Parts: sequence; C-alpha cells; structure tokens
Amino acid sequence: MNYILSIGSVMSYIWYILIAIFALLLMVMIHEFGHYLAGKMLGFKINEFSVGFGPKIFQKKKKNGELFSLRTIPLGGYCAFDGEDENSNSPTAFNNQKPWKRLIVLFAGAFFNFLSAIIFSYILLVGFGYEDVQVKSMANTSFQYQVENHLEVGDRIYGINGTEFDFVDDEYFNGLLGNYVRNNLDFEEDMWTSNGVEYSTIPLNIERNGKKMVVEGVLQKQVVDGEEVWSFVSSDTKDFQFKTYRHNWVEAIGESFTFTCRWAQKIFIILGDLFTGQLSIKSLGGPVTTIKVMAETTQQSFSYLFVLLPVIAVNLAVFNLLPIPSLDGARMVFVFIEWIRRKPINRDVEAYIHGFGLLILLGFVVIVDIIQFLL
Repeated sequence: MNYILSIGSVMSYIWYILIAIFALLLMVMIHEFGHYLAGKMLGFKINEFSVGFGPKIFQKKKKNGELFSLRTIPLGGYCAFDGEDENSNSPTAFNNQKPWKRLIVLFAGAFFNFLSAIIFSYILLVGFGYEDVQVKSMANTSFQYQVENHLEVGDRIYGINGTEFDFVDDEYFNGLLGNYVRNNLDFEEDMWTSNGVEYSTIPLNIERNGKKMVVEGVLQKQVVDGEEVWSFVSSDTKDFQFKTYRHNWVEAIGESFTFTCRWAQKIFIILGDLFTGQLSIKSLGGPVTTIKVMAETTQQSFSYLFVLLPVIAVNLAVFNLLPIPSLDGARMVFVFIEWIRRKPINRDVEAYIHGFGLLILLGFVVIVDIIQFLL
C-alpha cells in the first residue's frame, strides 16, 4: 500500500514538473513572439520560429519560406531572422534594416514579457487574490465593545499600524502582526486581563465600503509549547475567519501595473546587490532550479503558479535587456553604436562576441543550478 502511495506521489510531482516546464516555455515563447510580431510588422524576413532546442520533432514551412518547428528540448526557443548573424544582400535581412527598426524588434521581446506580466498579475489579483485579507465571518464579542472602532465582516485588511502588506518586499499579514506584537510598547501598555486571559489591541488599516480607516483588532495571548502566541478572538474564542482579498475588475488594472513595475524595480536592486557583493551567487538559480521551485510551489496550491508567472515574466524582461553578449540588450548596444558611427562594427567580430557570451552564459546558469542542488 505504501509502495502504491509512493508511486502516486512521484507521478503527481512529475505532473507538476511538466506544468512548470510548460509555464517556463510559455514565458520564453511570449518573448520570441514579441520579436516575431515586430519583425513581421516592420518587414523583416524570418527564417524560423522554433519552440524548444535540439533536433526537430515537427516542422511546417509556410509559402513565404518561414519555418515553424517543434524541437526536443523544451527549455527555450528562438526567432531566427535572415541576416541576423551573417552577411546578406537582401534588403529584408535583419542587419540591412534601419537601426530604429532593429531596436524595436530587439526590444519587443522584453516588452511582450513585461506586458504578459501585467496580464498575469491582473489574473492573480482578480481570480485568486493575494497579499490583503478580508474578514469572512466574526461572532459578536464583548471584547469588541472595549474599543471604539472594531473590525466588521467584509472589512478588507491591507496593513497593520500604517505598514501595508507588500508581497514584493515580503511583508505579509502574519509577519507584520508578529513584528508589531514583539516590537511595539503600546501593545503591552494597552493590555488587559479578563477571566485570567490577557488581551490587547492592534491598529489595523482597513477598507470598508470603499473608505479607508484605522480600526482596532483584539488579540488574545495563548501559550503554546512554552511560547507566547497571539491570535484574533471572538466571543467563543475561535479565530476570525479570513479570506484572501480579490480586487475588482477596475481596481486590478492599476494594481497589476504597479505590481509589475515594483517587481522590475526589485530585480534591478537584486542585480545591484549581486554586483556589489551584498548578495551571494547562492541566491541565484538557472532554468532547472526555476522549474523545481515552480513545481514545488504549484504542488502546494495551483493558485501559487499565478504568483510566480508575473515574477518570471518580469525577470525575463529585465534579464534580456542587460548588456550581456548574446542577449537582446547587448545586441541593442551594437545597433546604437552603428547608428552613432553610421557604420557597423565588423559583423564577424560581433558574431564572435555574442557566441562567446552565449557559452559563458550557458556555463553560468549550469553552475548556479549545480550550486543550488549541492546546498
């Protein structure tokens, strides 16, 4: 029986790995489709649009010569433009197009990733909710009437003592609640005892019927395994029932854009910490680590996948714009130099630089994945 359960657990985990691979592949395909669509609109000749790397599993050639292929290794893909890495006399070849057109095509991949991050964030906020909590049910309690303003059913709690919950900066409800109890002197000064049980209040930032205000929440102290534990109480000493707050359709538009922008800002800060040595390389992970984290997170709750999707999409957008050889950011630098000089850098030299950069990049992601598995 245990053997059967083990097989079932393994198969379930494999299923979540497949979901994670598909999600990562989707992010990459969105990026490449951005290049493809911009290229088509601006008159670039496209040789191939590939899903995956390695030997071909399936291919279909259009009448205009474009090849669409499915390859064996589902960890990426590419949009191959004619004359991108070689010389060509065709006016529709990549390197024969005007610099501003090439810059748009190169930037389009990251732009589509950023746009998809906003869309995935919108789905998260409206369909699943995150960060804020909402009071689902609460019995009448004599404790409430010891404070002038108290929680009511339907209240959206978005912060504690003026600090709002922030998924990007890892400031969650339980974390902020614990910090307030441990660090705020007013919490202990306002404490009272009833029937041998200690209570105190905590200022909560809430939204009620569209109006934001501060109310008092009542907490009860319990001792569990020798440690003090504070929890919200009602008249029958049960915890309040909370549910994740879901943003409405209109409200989520602005929130999803803000959420995506703040993640981009967070990534730039992390990159800065890496370059200055404030953050260890152990904190990084390659595609294998990404798939592992996505699979484990999705296994806990499928809704968590929609938390990771916008984060991964923003990561791809920012990372591809870095001026690292072989990435879009470095290619854009070469186009800018050509635009300023009015002549390109030797194409063969540029190709060698990007080829060497790709080898270094692949080696780097393999190393960081190995480091993660050895920890």
